[in-house]
Amino acid sequence: MAVRSYDQTIDTMVSSALDTITRDPANLLTDSGEKFLKTAAAKGRLFMVNDAENIRHPVLYDHGESTTYYAPDNLGTTGNLTAAGTEILTQALFTMQAATRNINFPQSQPAGNMIDYVSSVVKANMMKILNEEESLFVRGENSGRSTEATISPFSADTNFGSTRQPMSVADLLTNGAVTATEIFGNLRSDAINVGTANTKWATQQVDASSATGGVDIFTDMQKCILQAGFTEVERPTDFYCSQTFYEFFLAQMRKLGALPDPVQANLGRESAIPFGGITIDWSRYLEKDLIWDATGTAEDAAQEPVFGINWNSLRLNLVRSGGVSGDSLGFIRTIGVTQPHPVTTTLFKRIEWKRQWSIDKGRRSFVNLNGLTGTLTTT
Repeated sequence: MAVRSYDQTIDTMVSSALDTITRDPANLLTDSGEKFLKTAAAKGRLFMVNDAENIRHPVLYDHGESTTYYAPDNLGTTGNLTAAGTEILTQALFTMQAATRNINFPQSQPAGNMIDYVSSVVKANMMKILNEEESLFVRGENSGRSTEATISPFSADTNFGSTRQPMSVADLLTNGAVTATEIFGNLRSDAINVGTANTKWATQQVDASSATGGVDIFTDMQKCILQAGFTEVERPTDFYCSQTFYEFFLAQMRKLGALPDPVQANLGRESAIPFGGITIDWSRYLEKDLIWDATGTAEDAAQEPVFGINWNSLRLNLVRSGGVSGDSLGFIRTIGVTQPHPVTTTLFKRIEWKRQWSIDKGRRSFVNLNGLTGTLTTT
């Protein structure tokens, strides 16, 4: 029986470990415990794209010619023949962002199976990368603890970050909600002048300022679902919130005796609440902050994040690096060979990845719940 032979060098083992791990992103995301990335993978919203500066998506922005109503055989002189046609498609643009890090190894290797050791080091690095990517999307910063930020996805957008990080969810939900001149995905989001074509490129905003301590929150959440639901594809599929709001919402359901059977059976263990045909989940990276307030008034204040995501539209674009095997996801690219560090006794392997979140089926099906600035009571 033929036995496959290979060189047990760190460089070869790192490449093999990266290829094995990135070939099965679903399990890696599960191990990392990240919700948004895991949902993107589970719903088939991870896309491999060509290595380019920008991602482009066609957007249905208007409706073209206006309809003319007329009596048969009497079109007249002011019909479509004199109407100025409007463009119905435009391009949304999203700038790809790159990141890099070194995977370090001691020059004196531990005794035992080197393949398992190298694989564990690579997996730990990959889990940390995914932790950071989740925090970058949810908070706009990569530590899960620093100041939250609003980061736009395209280089010409209003809130494009100088830190070269991908889009944050706060920008997706609040950019253009109040100011008509703000740009998202290189398109103006005019939510003020309702009825304009630009309005279709703005997120929905629902006021919940009256729900600080009562059961009005159910009406507000239902309004979010209805207001942002246009078609079976263009609608919020999942809601996300902070742990504080999650516990508050459960407390209000208990008061009404309205806890669904699955939640009652798994209370304290189940991580999502079914409500109005969607699920409400919480994230450890979400917390009360000023960036979630999209009212644009002088009373801007820190508020609880509660928002609906349309996973039919939101996608994570990864640049394929070309893995060892043909079925590898291969979004991690290795740069050069393993080298000794110039000032320490470690070896390092440099890796790089490129990615960006984008919207490919419109933005008006995303919704942000505004006004939860007070203390949410669970008693």
